[in-house]
Amino acid sequence: MEIFKILAVCLITAVLALVLRQYKGEYALAVALAGGAAVTAYIIMGIIPPIEYIKARLDGYGIKAEYFTVAFKALGIGYVTGFIADACRDSGQTSLAAKAELAGKCAILIISLPLISSVLETAVSLL
Repeated sequence: MEIFKILAVCLITAVLALVLRQYKGEYALAVALAGGAAVTAYIIMGIIPPIEYIKARLDGYGIKAEYFTVAFKALGIGYVTGFIADACRDSGQTSLAAKAELAGKCAILIISLPLISSVLETAVSLL
């Protein structure tokens, strides 16, 4: 199963970073970032076909794909923000991690504004 490959890479990366941290701390962060980026890229490549399938089904049913797109953009922003915030925490920059999380939350709010507006218009038209 693919999940075991991903978890194995995560575990190997964590152990390697832990060992490197004792000798060369700057390399430990680089290894952790590289491992995290590799796992993230692998996951993204694996999730693209199901996303395309769902988009095709939505188009077939005549449902607007913009709602689906906003949800996946928000999900992507959340994952990238979490990855960057964790990297900041690993390097001891907790304040910077909090700022990265705030930026991610604001970005999600901004991309969801058209969706919120559409929902409000629908609610007002029902009244």
